[in-house]
Amino acid sequence: MEYTLDGRWLHISVDSLFVKTIQEFFDSYIPSKKIQHLLIQNKHILLDGNPVKREDDIVGLNLDLCLYPEEKKKEKLDLKLDVVYEDEILLIVNKPKDLLVHSDGNGEMTLTKIVESYYYDRDEIVPLPIHRLDKETSGLVVYSKSPVFQPLLDQLLSQKQIRRNYLAFCEGKMDVGTIQTIDKPIGKDRHDSSKRIVHKGGQNAVTKIRCVACNRRKNYSVLMCTLETGRTHQIRVHLASIGHPILNDELYGKKSDLCIRMGLFAESIEMYHPLKEDTMEVEGSLPKDLEKLYREALH
Repeated sequence: MEYTLDGRWLHISVDSLFVKTIQEFFDSYIPSKKIQHLLIQNKHILLDGNPVKREDDIVGLNLDLCLYPEEKKKEKLDLKLDVVYEDEILLIVNKPKDLLVHSDGNGEMTLTKIVESYYYDRDEIVPLPIHRLDKETSGLVVYSKSPVFQPLLDQLLSQKQIRRNYLAFCEGKMDVGTIQTIDKPIGKDRHDSSKRIVHKGGQNAVTKIRCVACNRRKNYSVLMCTLETGRTHQIRVHLASIGHPILNDELYGKKSDLCIRMGLFAESIEMYHPLKEDTMEVEGSLPKDLEKLYREALH
């Protein structure tokens, strides 16, 4: 898709699209029927400056789409946000440890509040996370800046066109180059509501792992983990189930003096970009304590 952004409006080159009608455009880029309806009703999608109908032919006309149709006042916070990537519809940030992505109702600080503060002077941007990380996990989180394209990004995630790769620093020795697929269903622990367990009646859960480094003297390994599914605590439960719990994971393993955080880092995002119509990869920088462990395990 070829486009330019002017304030809130995305001016789209129809010649760059492989669709002929408004409905075909909706089907390809805006899968939410509710948002389709609101765009038409609120005149937030226009052809040559005029309101549209679903059956309208777009060939040879100018197509304009309001990318930011909502407004939200934000609270200004004196907290720094580690922005790794940003464009018209995406924001990818590096989440620190011990921070929720969004509120669980207890009123504590969240990553989303800090992201909103980042857009304090732009009421039209209403950022929403595409996925979550556990409170204890550091690393990359993807936000949608536009509610118009949020459903498409959600769809890409469910279709595995947004791939999340993690570095896990775990207990025990594993041979470098070892590849394994952990395919074990995960369900709630009936005896502890905060925990998940491998359970035959749980949800399907698949994690692919590859050992990239090992420190045999200090008895830990570094694994690259890729999620095929996105269950709560999935990597933590799966690695504990094969005898390699994550360092400092006190829920599924034990405390470690090797690092100051839980040893799980969302290291990279590989995804299809719906506007640029190409794949992209974004990598985050390891926190200093995990970077030190990684370097030591490589030697």
